[in-house]
Amino acid sequence: MIGQTFLPYAHQSIDAQDLEAVQRALQGDFITRGPEVEAFEKEFAEFCGSKYAVAFNTGSAALSGAYYAAGTGPIDRIVSTPNTFIATVGSGVQFGATPVFVDIDTCTGSVNLEQLALTANIAVSRGKPIVVPVHFAGPAIDMQKLDSMLANPEIVVIEDASHAIGSFYPNNGPRVGSCEWSHMTIFSLHPAKTMTTGEGGVVTTNQEEYFHRLTLFRNNCIERDPRFMKEAPAPWFYEVVDLSNNYNFTEFQAALGRSQLKRIESFITKRRELMKAYREKLRDFRSLTLLSSDQDDQTAFHLCVVQIDYKAYGTTRTGVMNKLKDSGIGSQVHYIPLYRHPCFAKKFGDIASYFPKTEDYYEKALSIPLYYDLTLEDVDRVVAKLKEVLS
Repeated sequence: MIGQTFLPYAHQSIDAQDLEAVQRALQGDFITRGPEVEAFEKEFAEFCGSKYAVAFNTGSAALSGAYYAAGTGPIDRIVSTPNTFIATVGSGVQFGATPVFVDIDTCTGSVNLEQLALTANIAVSRGKPIVVPVHFAGPAIDMQKLDSMLANPEIVVIEDASHAIGSFYPNNGPRVGSCEWSHMTIFSLHPAKTMTTGEGGVVTTNQEEYFHRLTLFRNNCIERDPRFMKEAPAPWFYEVVDLSNNYNFTEFQAALGRSQLKRIESFITKRRELMKAYREKLRDFRSLTLLSSDQDDQTAFHLCVVQIDYKAYGTTRTGVMNKLKDSGIGSQVHYIPLYRHPCFAKKFGDIASYFPKTEDYYEKALSIPLYYDLTLEDVDRVVAKLKEVLS
């Protein structure tokens, strides 16, 4: 490893224009909740093709805001994939809702749409289903198809597009986040994602009611709009309509986000080039597969996931990850199935046998380096070392 740069599985890309934008914001009259935030939200909505965008200080907070906007409560069900980060479902469970997991398609790592619709359409006497499809690794789920399969008019659809900033829906569809077939879409702006604001998240929507509730939740549920207040307005007066928290977005986060948005097409193009190189160079590896390539030309890739039959190679995932790390190459697993975590296992017990596809995927999954500043030479290095480790 001497003389070689460590290659993490993911990394942000910050250039001089990003730094200048943040510096300007820090020298402005506002440092939070100011004109930069409003401009970023407007530009983000325009990028996605939605009417509204609301920025939060983290992606997890954005998810909580979406669940609040949907009126999530103890009699509701959250129908989603177990192959995701805890916040996807956990943010809704904190409002008292019950999680209902649906198995995945191992070719994509995303939820099986037919099973998702079947589960969501089950009639219950109380509560509403909140369907949360996750666009895993970047390729977008066919939301138009899912929409056609959902029969219950009470269903609320919240897309988790944390991995899919800039992707397009299948069949030459619009950009992810347009909310053409959903009520809301959430995005993460964590440094591992395609673009970043340090930490941060955004919810897009086309419905004014959701927009209003999102902005309420972001700022301690403080109501100042006379249209929604119970008492007469006054310069000093406000009403707290629910209990929330401060999830506001700062001016310097917004400035970085606006700068990154100007670069996003180059981010997307580079990540596609890297994925194409990985596909070509890993094509002849035995007992190793990548996720489906069907939507490569419409995808803003977040992760490069390989599925390795470790037993066929006479090794283990831990052994492979440690040897890669010793050679200066980072890797990660996306994800530990949610039902395996103690927060859910203590309630539901061991339910792994109900999710054979997820279990098969989890047993083999490994995320290898993919980020804007990675070079094609770095891809060669990763592939050569992976081949050496596996052989």
